[in-house]
Amino acid sequence: MEQQSIFILETYEQLKVISDPLRTKMLIHLVEQPHTGQMLAQELNLSRAKILYHLRELEKYGIIQLVRKEERGGNVLKFYQAVARGFIPADHLLTYVESKEATRQSYLEVIDRAKTRVLTAPDESFELHSPHVEEWNNLSLQTEFTVSQKKFVEFTQKYRELLKTLKEEDDHPDKQHYYLMSTAFQIEELLFKKEK
Repeated sequence: MEQQSIFILETYEQLKVISDPLRTKMLIHLVEQPHTGQMLAQELNLSRAKILYHLRELEKYGIIQLVRKEERGGNVLKFYQAVARGFIPADHLLTYVESKEATRQSYLEVIDRAKTRVLTAPDESFELHSPHVEEWNNLSLQTEFTVSQKKFVEFTQKYRELLKTLKEEDDHPDKQHYYLMSTAFQIEELLFKKEK
């Protein structure tokens, strides 16, 4: 199965099924790679029965699908994967509270997944070979700013285009795997006060 980049949620039932926090957590794993119910139960420290119930609900509404079966020791293992890497409500669903909550939960799960990636990254990921931050082989930053919504949307469009350049084929013999996580959203007030 080839995952879609984006899956548009067309029904309220689809929106409701992914707005559940546990299903969002499961979906993060299923976006990355196929899992069995048992694998998810172990990773999330939950009962297999509970995971299987939620897998059935996600499959019922077309959010995940069965991608392969394997027989091991007389048992048939069913591997499921998300049908897309991202899920967006259709226009007619944007005003539902579940859209907002599903988006908020998705952000929280992405941040939680990023923490796991940091903790499991190899030690060399954090070695510094230069006193100049521009030359580092890693990046960690957070910032706050005040701009118009129009300017912010323009920036996000440019940022997405820039990210596409990283996905272009690179034939360099020393290429490495990298993880990049970005979140951005409106906040009530700045916590990092500007120096005058």
